[in-house]
Amino acid sequence: MKVRHFLAFLAIIALLSSCSIKKMAVNSMAKNMSGDTAAVFMEDNDPELVGDAFPVILKMMDMMAASSPDNSAVKSSAGSMYVMYANVYLQGKGSMLPYDQWEEQKQLYDRAKKHYRRGYDYVMDSLELKHKGFKAAFAESDYDTAFSGFKKEDAADLYWGGAAVLAGVSVDVLDPHFAADRDGAVKMLFKALELDPDFGNGMLDDIMMQYYASMPEGMGGSMEKALYHYKHGVELSKDSLVSIHVSYASSVCTKNQSQEGYDEFTAVLESVLERDVESVPENRLANIISQRKAAWLLENRDDYFLFGF
Repeated sequence: MKVRHFLAFLAIIALLSSCSIKKMAVNSMAKNMSGDTAAVFMEDNDPELVGDAFPVILKMMDMMAASSPDNSAVKSSAGSMYVMYANVYLQGKGSMLPYDQWEEQKQLYDRAKKHYRRGYDYVMDSLELKHKGFKAAFAESDYDTAFSGFKKEDAADLYWGGAAVLAGVSVDVLDPHFAADRDGAVKMLFKALELDPDFGNGMLDDIMMQYYASMPEGMGGSMEKALYHYKHGVELSKDSLVSIHVSYASSVCTKNQSQEGYDEFTAVLESVLERDVESVPENRLANIISQRKAAWLLENRDDYFLFGF
């Protein structure tokens, strides 16, 4: 009997040690995924290589989240990566397909919505782990309570959560799940702006510019505010992220349905194509992807201006 008790005790110690080691490994990997590893990807010059690697990374993040369900950093990293993958490699790819490939486009868009939702769920779990009761208050639209105690470091989760929903709406405006979460997503972005107006060195300004440019004035839209965020984002990033110029062309220039708007649209995108992506190595991947989008928009610019010259 004593021998059996001793062996059982050893087994429990081994199990606890294994769990502890596993959590330590997960914590270390999560830290690297948001630090050095992310930097390696952002400096890459081959979007296809990164795209092929992304699914493996996403499943690894799923396993890490399952192994350490109380780790908010893992949930946060997984959420942001799912949103990035959906935006660049699913929705982004689908948006540039020709009309006769609408079936493939629909498949990509459907996948994008699934990944946006998964990313959003991870972010919400991360915020709940850091702020108990957040999800319940948020579901009741009690945003004062939901955001109580939030700090600057929460801006990242708020950004990715808001971005996930608004991107989902842009894919399918009639999707009932994303439509129901749209108001809350906007609140998340405004809270992120309040906590850290410089978040992402222009990333937050980019999405706020698109928001203000896309909404009617009666619903909060403002070209003045859109232009402010465009200029602030360019200044904040020291003009090192060309994606904000692509967003400006597609969301602001297209509002001016005239020869002037057409010419500005063309000039902005042509300037993007002239950029040397090697000049800012840390943004190389993002800028290459943005240049590809700019080239596609230029090639299809007549579809964005509904008048003849």
